[in-house]
Amino acid sequence: MDQEKIGKFILDLRKKNQMTQKEFADRLNVTAQAVSKWENGRGIPDIEILQKISTEFNIDINSILKGKNQKRKISKKYIIIILLLFLILIITIYSFLFPKDYNFTDVTSASKEFNVSGVAAYSKAKNSIYISQIEYLEGEKEEKYVGMECILYESHDNLEEKVSQCGSLKEEKQSPKTLSELLKETEFKVENFSCTNHNIKNSNLYISINLLDTNNKVTTYKIPLQLTGSCN
Repeated sequence: MDQEKIGKFILDLRKKNQMTQKEFADRLNVTAQAVSKWENGRGIPDIEILQKISTEFNIDINSILKGKNQKRKISKKYIIIILLLFLILIITIYSFLFPKDYNFTDVTSASKEFNVSGVAAYSKAKNSIYISQIEYLEGEKEEKYVGMECILYESHDNLEEKVSQCGSLKEEKQSPKTLSELLKETEFKVENFSCTNHNIKNSNLYISINLLDTNNKVTTYKIPLQLTGSCN
């Protein structure tokens, strides 16, 4: 992830929707100056604005952060050179000229059964977590379930604290669906995460999935999460 890629992605997105910087800014309730700053690679939208861009334009937040839709192709050699120059600029100039509000880290999992895709944003004042996709990797012969609850936990000193929850087994039973189908409807948005160790990157997070089958039997999966990589 880097600011230039994010800026070009936002610029392409605005032009694709035939919007001026002011129209784009009004859509997000920000200033045109803020949009210009992003597009020129001099800043990154905070997590709330990223989520709004994702919602308003139906784009996965991870695509925005990774700038996947860029048309320009650059060889690996030039990518390395650009990244090194960008890193030097960040260290020597950017940190002094512009305020550093948020850092970003990928949210993934080393589980062999599940693939998790998300992002965490953190600053001195606030931590946020957004998990956009949980994919079951062993879905060839899946059973069907009439209920599911998906809970995000933080574990600290043998204590478990519920951070967020999607669904509940106490809700009315629904038509039977496979785990893969149920997970397509599942995501986590945690705006204010108070991690117990005051460092979100060192937080021990995991997702617990409880499934209710047609015989009222409950099956549980536990997915440990990893917070890796960073982006200023």
